[in-house]
Amino acid sequence: MRIFQFRLPTVLLATFLATLALNLPAAARAELGREPERIARSSDLEPGHGAVIISLRSELYLVAPLDLFLVREGGDPTDPADVVQISRSESRLSFGGNSTTKYKVRAVQLAEGRYRLAAHGAKCPKIPEPDERCLAEVTFAGIGETVSFPSRGYGEDAPVIEVRAGELTVAGDFGLTARNTIEWSQIPPDKLAKLAKKFADLPRAPEPEVGEDFQLKFPLRPRSMNDDRGRRY
Repeated sequence: MRIFQFRLPTVLLATFLATLALNLPAAARAELGREPERIARSSDLEPGHGAVIISLRSELYLVAPLDLFLVREGGDPTDPADVVQISRSESRLSFGGNSTTKYKVRAVQLAEGRYRLAAHGAKCPKIPEPDERCLAEVTFAGIGETVSFPSRGYGEDAPVIEVRAGELTVAGDFGLTARNTIEWSQIPPDKLAKLAKKFADLPRAPEPEVGEDFQLKFPLRPRSMNDDRGRRY
């Protein structure tokens, strides 16, 4: 008797499972850092904290939530208490297109300190080391595959933001490029003005420290699910 084994192509399995990840609650994902508390105005700040305005975008189609990891200076990247996790997901109404090249500016509060970009990743089981990529194990109906998702770790030359108690840090925009790199740019004034007005009474903290290698080189261009299907990062 001949036994036929059926295996879904890696691309289809990865796409299907990762698309399901869009609907997973945050608690179902790896807790590698802490999501900072969002705030609406300067009066929301707790003692010892500063306000941070930040944006996260992607020109890659996000079949799973994208996480940006910032590690507090002197902290341990393996300790979630020392890691700030900023996330961005594809809109469920994008229908295979990409809505994440649009700015999504948010204000959060962080404890006073300096925070360095440590990594970015989607469905990563750990925070990648410098220049390391993540491989994720996915299983459906007993079929398992090792697939890659956008991810990369960064070294000591990565961008740093400084947070001062009772002050406003405009951290800027962190964009995931099709080269699987995070590149930084200023938030355009028209995207920043409405939110920044709510913190206008706070002194400004220093500008982010960003080396030339991390500055945005080309505008982010939206890619579709079809553009990025089957890519390895």
